Amino acid sequence: MSGQLLSSKIIIVEEEPRIRGMPSVPTSVTGAVGLTERGPIGQAVLCTTWEEFQDRFGGFTPNSELALAALGFFENGGSQLWVVRTVHHDDVSDPTTATAIRAFGYLTSTGVATPAVTESSNAEPFALHDGDRISLHVHGSPHEVVFQGSAAQVAAGGPGPFALADGQTLHLSIDQRPEQRIRFSASDFDDIGQATTSELAAALNAQIVGGKAFDQDGVLTLASDTEGTRSRIQVTGGTANPALGFPTQAVPGSGNVGDIRATTLAEVKTLLESAVPGVVVEAGAARPLRIATVAIGAEATLQIQPDTAAAFGLDTDLHTGSDTGVANGIRVEGKDPGAYANRIQVEVHPATSGDSRAFDLAVVEDGVVRELFANLTMEPDDEQYIERVIGDEPTGSRLIRVIDQLSPLRPVPDPQSALLHGGDDGLAGLGDTDFIGSEAGKTGLYALDHIQDLSVLLVPGHATPAIHNAMVRYGEVHRHGLVFAVLDPPADHSATDIVEYVTDTASLLNLTEYAALYWPRVNILNPQKSVFGPSKHVVAPPSGIIAGVYARTDSERPGGVYDPPAGIDKGRMFGVLGFETGEVLEESKRDLVYPKRINPLTTESGLPRYIDGSRTLKGTGNFPYVAERRGVLFIERSLKRGLQFARHKNNTEGLRAQVRRTIYSFLLTQMNNGAFRSREPQNAFFVDVSEQLNTPSVIFAGKLIVRIGLATNKPAEFVVLRLSQDTRALEAELAAAGI
Repeated sequence: MSGQLLSSKIIIVEEEPRIRGMPSVPTSVTGAVGLTERGPIGQAVLCTTWEEFQDRFGGFTPNSELALAALGFFENGGSQLWVVRTVHHDDVSDPTTATAIRAFGYLTSTGVATPAVTESSNAEPFALHDGDRISLHVHGSPHEVVFQGSAAQVAAGGPGPFALADGQTLHLSIDQRPEQRIRFSASDFDDIGQATTSELAAALNAQIVGGKAFDQDGVLTLASDTEGTRSRIQVTGGTANPALGFPTQAVPGSGNVGDIRATTLAEVKTLLESAVPGVVVEAGAARPLRIATVAIGAEATLQIQPDTAAAFGLDTDLHTGSDTGVANGIRVEGKDPGAYANRIQVEVHPATSGDSRAFDLAVVEDGVVRELFANLTMEPDDEQYIERVIGDEPTGSRLIRVIDQLSPLRPVPDPQSALLHGGDDGLAGLGDTDFIGSEAGKTGLYALDHIQDLSVLLVPGHATPAIHNAMVRYGEVHRHGLVFAVLDPPADHSATDIVEYVTDTASLLNLTEYAALYWPRVNILNPQKSVFGPSKHVVAPPSGIIAGVYARTDSERPGGVYDPPAGIDKGRMFGVLGFETGEVLEESKRDLVYPKRINPLTTESGLPRYIDGSRTLKGTGNFPYVAERRGVLFIERSLKRGLQFARHKNNTEGLRAQVRRTIYSFLLTQMNNGAFRSREPQNAFFVDVSEQLNTPSVIFAGKLIVRIGLATNKPAEFVVLRLSQDTRALEAELAAAGI
């Protein structure tokens, strides 16, 4: 059809808006990484209330300050908390190496065929040597598995002597732990300029952690103490290495287990089941090794051979199955790994319906029935099939999961009770890296990567230089400056201690404007005396409370994010009863910490307990105050999302004008919400998309450049009162007299 109008009519044509609406992004979506009683490991889970946190992650534990922080967050006005539970990982880049273990137990049925079973007298881990084995006969056929593990080693460039100098260093990393710096002193050598291999080995062994140095055929050699695939050694540098000649690439260990001296049940299971057909491996009570035949009945046989390593604690008796024995029908496990499920007992009762083919299952914790599931069956096609009902995400169990052992004839379990056991929280070996995590493995902080609106970051209570610096890197670098970190103070730090920590120990002073540190830790009401003891108060990290104050301030009015979350009004902290140290009540002590950009938490007579500071860690940046930086983050996030319409459009004068109008309109709204020092647009902000910025070469490069200036607010940190004698009457009298 041509563009010619055929008759008189009213024609409606919708045009693209000249000014686009700008979405208002959330400002207080908070992510927290830490230890919890239970819950999924390494997964970010959204909690919008304290009750929701308890439902998913459990309650208070002696090892976790995250629950205390979550309580303070919600009490102070927070509403969106993404929680990441962490535990110790053998390798943070591999989430499957989490060391927490599920508790378990079995519900049995009688009169059914059973497999041949043997169980070790020793629990994992098993202290083996390279070449140790399990030899066994299954139904009379011989099989074996050999366990192998060798340490990583790296050798110097050649035999000594080596021309070193006093004070030179060698830097190395063992098993991916933090870098070690070995310093050589002239006093350790007869002549450090002619250092021998044996002298160097002795000097290294006096300082090295997790490894050793030795003379191997005249060549200085370094090795990890770990023997297996988790073994790794790398010389990373140092002023002595040019003379020593160590290669600087990482050298791995070898074998088929991570650490031959601490072989895990999971590793035994993987190797044995892949090499020996017809057997399954699982954990017995208290985590010993349990080997069973797949075949059932009296014809099933299993016998361990004498050349099996003694470390496994397996007997060499002939074990046979049974035609009419007691079989494990249902394996019951904690829904999540952890010791919490060691307190859980499951009970089987006759079905409420009276149907003999069904049964009821009660989940009992600390003697109290927490969950009850009625009229369950062992039939996979039935709506009440136990795996289907217990595992249903909205309506199933929050405490357990079940695994049908697929017994023949699908027998209903007898009335009984079974106490779960063997659960472990996986805290042995816990270190900074477990909280920091790995981008490759999406563990620790990096489990929050997919939370697009994340704006505040916490690691409650774990205040170490490594964690604090990692939080800063995550928010400023990894998340492109769109996440603000709230840092807790270390425990039991006085004013001088916290100043030393910020300036020297952790080197945080003037490091970043994407983080703020608050001091000291706070006293709150003891929420559970059975966990924390009889004291009325417990000490808690303040970061959860601070993040809650951020959220409350943000939501009190449009533009609340521009209000400093500090002072006796906006900075009130609900639930805080006191402070870990009374020094913060002394003005002279606050005068020590505040110049170092540490925000005190304090109170005065007749005033609430409040945040007495609004500084980020960096005073020389563009936006050195908390509200200023967080307000600009809000503007940046909003602009980034609201200008998506301009991507991939032709870079014309019209598009640039539309971009300018859209930004100007948004900033005008923010000005009216109190974002800037002025309520006059020409003094509050500017938006430049001029031809001087968008030259032909810029346009040909596929870019559209916008320059934005913001006259952000500055808080009144100091109120100065100038007092003088009122001499106005005297001056008027003198003036009247002509004097």
